[in-house]
Amino acid sequence: MNVAHGVALGWPSPSLPILRTNKELFGALSAGQESWTGSLPFLGALLSTPLFSYINQHMGRKTAGYISAVPNVVGWLLVIFGNSVTLLCIGRFILGLGLSGMNIFITLYIGEVSEDSLRGTLGALRGLALDTGFLIIYVVGSYLSIRNTAIISISLPLLFILTYIWLPESPMFLLGKGNEKKAFESYLWMRGSDSKVAEDEMSKLRTIMTQNSAKVQKVTVKELLSVRGTRKALLIGIVLAVCQQLSGINPVFSYCAVIFEMTGGHFTPNISSFIVSAVTLLGSLFCIFFSDKLGRRVLLISTYTLQGICLCILGLYMYMKHLGMDVSAFGVLPVVSISFYCFFVVVGPCNMYYVVLSEIFRPEARGFAMGLTTTSLWILSFISLQFYSTLVNLLYGHGTFWVFAAFSFIGALFIFIMLPETKNRSLESILKEMDGVKG
Repeated sequence: MNVAHGVALGWPSPSLPILRTNKELFGALSAGQESWTGSLPFLGALLSTPLFSYINQHMGRKTAGYISAVPNVVGWLLVIFGNSVTLLCIGRFILGLGLSGMNIFITLYIGEVSEDSLRGTLGALRGLALDTGFLIIYVVGSYLSIRNTAIISISLPLLFILTYIWLPESPMFLLGKGNEKKAFESYLWMRGSDSKVAEDEMSKLRTIMTQNSAKVQKVTVKELLSVRGTRKALLIGIVLAVCQQLSGINPVFSYCAVIFEMTGGHFTPNISSFIVSAVTLLGSLFCIFFSDKLGRRVLLISTYTLQGICLCILGLYMYMKHLGMDVSAFGVLPVVSISFYCFFVVVGPCNMYYVVLSEIFRPEARGFAMGLTTTSLWILSFISLQFYSTLVNLLYGHGTFWVFAAFSFIGALFIFIMLPETKNRSLESILKEMDGVKG
């Protein structure tokens, strides 16, 4: 489903230039309507977050996965058969309703079924899938019509619905509902039918659930905030969401070709987008192989710093161009800067954010806390896309990307101060450190 997620979010990049030149499809789009086509999925995700938080907490991760696929199908159907800007915008909004469901259930599911030594790698796989979706839509959307692209896009959630049936429910959810037999069977399936390993996992899970059994069934906001570790985890989740979104991640991925139209350079906007998406895919592969070797802190601090440097360089190039200076000798700089920026984003902030979230919340708070942090993420995503063009008009391109760079450096500093290392550690030891317990 993360491939479908990437396809939906990356759709504006190749599609908006086509819609500008072919007004017979949905009519002429104004600048404001272009912004809405990019930002509406995040508004839909924001509004559906409470619903999917409830579904995950009370009906299970698997049910949430199935339900999240439905809006993806309906949204693409409206793009395929729609004939107005209104239907296009409604379709984009409905696509967003499913994004929240995917985001919450995949984060919870991976965090709950992964072995301690593989959490980072499995978490990074979702980034690889997301970046594969961006690559698919950049290529397909550049050469096929809007409707044919949508037909290919709708096949992804349909494929998920057909294949997800084989995966078992989360053992943590099942044990939380008192179904120990099914929880053990779930672990047995996931651990290759090794009953000893499955029983060891069950033993660790029982310990965690027993320690928090008094709060597992219902958590209020007051109870959530009464625990020091949960307060710290919420602060980390929200601040990292701010730094991730306001460092330009969504404007760059959603408006990649449009940005290259603005910066110019040696390559066409679509070719530049292909290069960026290929480099981004390499970044996700790097993250898969090294996230559990280098650790979360090292990856996040270094990538936030390096992406900030890339944005500063891009901003300098755009400032020189704004002043009327001859930048033809540096024509490859936009694609190089944005490519390396995207590489560092997916190695660190994009992929590691969800890995960290899956590791720092205690079980009784996880569903509710994930809803709160995810809500802040969707609000910031919507704002960053809806007001991106306004920011460019106010600060020009160079000023906008320097603002993105500032939030990158703030993210690196915050992680250095606040985030504990979680690499290859049990959930129990991470929660103790979050609560301030020594040893």
